[in-house]
Amino acid sequence: MRLLERDHPLAVVRDRAARAAEEGGRLVLLAGEAGIGKTVLLRALAEELPREQVLWGMCDALSTPRPLGPLRDVANALGPAVRALLADGAPPHELFAAVLEALRARPRVLVIEDLHWADEATADLVRYLGRRISSLPLLLVLSYRDGPAADHPLVPVVGDLVSLPDTRRVQLAPLSRGAVETLCAGSGLDAAEVHRRTAGNPFFVSQIVAQPESRLPASVREAVLARAAVLDPDHRRHLELLSCTPEPVGGALLAALGVPPGTAEALVGTGLVDRHGDGLAFRHEIARSAVLDAAPGPARDRHAAMIAALEATGGEASVLAHHAAAAGDVPRVLRHAPVAAAEAARSGAHREAVELYRLALGATVEDDRATRAGLLEALGTELYLTDRLAESIDVLTRAVALRRELGDAVAVGALHRIISDYAWYHGDGAAAAEHDRAAREILAGADDLREWGFALANHAYLAAHRGDGPGAARSGEDAQRIAAELADPALHGTAAIGLSIARLLGGDVAARADLLDASATGIRARLDELATAPVSNLAHLDVEQGRFAEADAVLAEALALSERLDVQICTMWQRGVRARLRLLQGRWAEAEEDARAVLDRGEMPLGRLWPRLVLGVLAARRSAPRENPDLDVGWRIATGLDAPGVLAAAVAALAEQSWLLRRPDTRLAEPVVARLLAPPFSGRREALAPVRRWSARLVAAGLPPLPPLPDGPDEPGATDGPADGAWPGRERARPYEHALARWDTGTAGDLLAALPVLDELGAAAVAARFRARLRELGVHGIPRGPAPATRANPQGLTTRQLDVLGLLAEGLSNADIAARLVISPKTADHHVSAVLAKLGVRSRGEAAAAAHRMGVRA
Repeated sequence: MRLLERDHPLAVVRDRAARAAEEGGRLVLLAGEAGIGKTVLLRALAEELPREQVLWGMCDALSTPRPLGPLRDVANALGPAVRALLADGAPPHELFAAVLEALRARPRVLVIEDLHWADEATADLVRYLGRRISSLPLLLVLSYRDGPAADHPLVPVVGDLVSLPDTRRVQLAPLSRGAVETLCAGSGLDAAEVHRRTAGNPFFVSQIVAQPESRLPASVREAVLARAAVLDPDHRRHLELLSCTPEPVGGALLAALGVPPGTAEALVGTGLVDRHGDGLAFRHEIARSAVLDAAPGPARDRHAAMIAALEATGGEASVLAHHAAAAGDVPRVLRHAPVAAAEAARSGAHREAVELYRLALGATVEDDRATRAGLLEALGTELYLTDRLAESIDVLTRAVALRRELGDAVAVGALHRIISDYAWYHGDGAAAAEHDRAAREILAGADDLREWGFALANHAYLAAHRGDGPGAARSGEDAQRIAAELADPALHGTAAIGLSIARLLGGDVAARADLLDASATGIRARLDELATAPVSNLAHLDVEQGRFAEADAVLAEALALSERLDVQICTMWQRGVRARLRLLQGRWAEAEEDARAVLDRGEMPLGRLWPRLVLGVLAARRSAPRENPDLDVGWRIATGLDAPGVLAAAVAALAEQSWLLRRPDTRLAEPVVARLLAPPFSGRREALAPVRRWSARLVAAGLPPLPPLPDGPDEPGATDGPADGAWPGRERARPYEHALARWDTGTAGDLLAALPVLDELGAAAVAARFRARLRELGVHGIPRGPAPATRANPQGLTTRQLDVLGLLAEGLSNADIAARLVISPKTADHHVSAVLAKLGVRSRGEAAAAAHRMGVRA
């Protein structure tokens, strides 16, 4: 079929290929509906280039996609290092680094088709390459169907990639009526009617023009089936057999399926199938689906034939599992699905691993408890890695019951320890403690010293966060003694986390080095969570104990590590901690950006703790809204954890909001607050310092005070480090707290001196209180602060929020804003809410009016 009305998009892609070879890599996102001609356009480009320069990978429409399917398609061309790592199931970060190195060798064009069917690992790969594209002589072209649902996994991937500076998005449009007339010339077809029926879809037009003697079909399906109808029954049967797999069918598989050369020629003659190497492939997924849906007889028979041929020719486990499920072949599902799931997990395709483990579980019989327990344990891990903690805990609880029936005490104890860990991430401190207790009770008497050591290490971690320094020290040291006896560096590093947290909370800054050593152990041992968890905790404690320079350095390294290893819980936690750090440093726009990014990334409650508290505090300081959902959610998460340091920060946030609103907050009288303030705990002095200040301010404002705060150190001999305010450079490091300290002195001079700081921060609600206080003191000529109509960036709006405000002024809905900015609808909702809060307005109309006053346009 002729390539019409594609000169401009082809020129764009051709230009990007030339620039990639000469100036550094480029990325093209090629979007359009099914049949719009994405593949035809890319083939036209490929024909202009040396064959060895073009790499072509496909994402398949399998029920569960092949992990890294496109990479497997091009692995041979990338060299032996990539092939070996792929075959060995190497961790994604090692495999991706090898791919990157292979692509540096010479200019290439890497096409990945049908990204809307990509597995999770492939999505991670294109993100990885996209972020590094400028360092490669590579044109990376990703084709996909546009208009996916808001919750489609492709949406955040495209959102990430389209924002990269070297990315160009190309949208293919339907053919015009004139182009359809050109294609229909000499066929006797009514071009206007063809254009009306096809809406200018090139694939549909091509099917109609190829059979002008037939009646005009009503759909693509009819056009495809009319072309298949010319085949004799035997050839058509083979076409229908091939339609049950979306992948190209190689020569060996054709032979195993009994497709003779003459039949292959006849199938190519229909125009529905093309030659693909020594095999065949459907020209388009539309054609394959049409043939598949119309094929007579039970589909399971075709899938059964396909799986037998695949087994004979060494097919991939994920493809075998797909056909076994479609054939209803339970033994083969049990044979292939767990293998495919494990391969998917190793590749980083954790969503696909979940589906494959579920498929295997569905094929097991109820009385095969050992098999079911093993599959449930593997599924629980993958659910955790895909941010489905509640499901993960439920699945692992079912595994506990099966292991208990099997009399496997060690497995039961180990599962309780794992569930304890996941419950903590889920924000359920009580459940974490209960499972921790159960694990230690069982494993203390079991004959497995290593599992007992890990149970002690977990207890040390939880005890440290509860502020039980002595308990954490005892368990952590016992675990490390076991690690020494077993010569187990992984256990030693894991135990060091809780032990070091307890030491840091007790004032022993030398424990920082132990956390860094534990992370290094994890990196050497390829234990991703051990590599990232120590630095996650270190960054948090550096922030809370005022070591801001050290926190910045640790966070930079930790985030790079967690992103590289794709440990989502640690990435979320670290970026949330950075949001907290930026809040304390007075870098509020950056704090908000980090917080929003975390909330868009996942649902894990522990990871969302700091972002919610940060956003809630910012809202209170900027506009003091009467409803503050972010602070409400942050409070719920904080009270679910048994972590006094975190709870103290949430109490301080509620007290600050109460002071700003001049109204009591009944939550501050709840028993959880009294329990926080009554007993000693490690790190108490630093944690409670902000609570003490806000308690005093509440009393001064005539509001109900907090319960009495204790005095003195946690226990005899304990030290908490310097009292709040004694850290070097605290005033410079914490501008907002320094400004609030001037409120406490109450002098007119101090209040006036604080106003520029508050105005610069965008703390409009707080500044309003200062100005009201000054008026009460009889001060005249109080600076009014920056006027919204004359400020370039009112209320501290981020660059993205200014974009959103401009689109609000145009009257766009949240969905339209999301589409215009290529962000998820959830992200658009967050940004709109933030804009309304910062501007102190209650409706989109008021925001639009404010935008017009300020001269903000889209």
